[in-house]
Amino acid sequence: MNEFLTRVLAAATDPDLGGSDVQRIRERLAQAGILAPDGPPRRRPDPADVARARRAAGTGTQLSELVTRERT
Repeated sequence: MNEFLTRVLAAATDPDLGGSDVQRIRERLAQAGILAPDGPPRRRPDPADVARARRAAGTGTQLSELVTRERT
């Protein structure tokens, strides 16, 4: 099972892999609608934007507090 999952993940993420087994797995993933289409490489977000978003996400009411309120 681990070998199959390793092949599935490799086929889904490594476009340089070739061969009949890999191609069959990739086709099955595409038919299931879970294979991301090839496209241009994506840019990583600006580190400053990520830091700003992380700070903003760390403010406000914590999820644990909301859950506690709803349970009482």
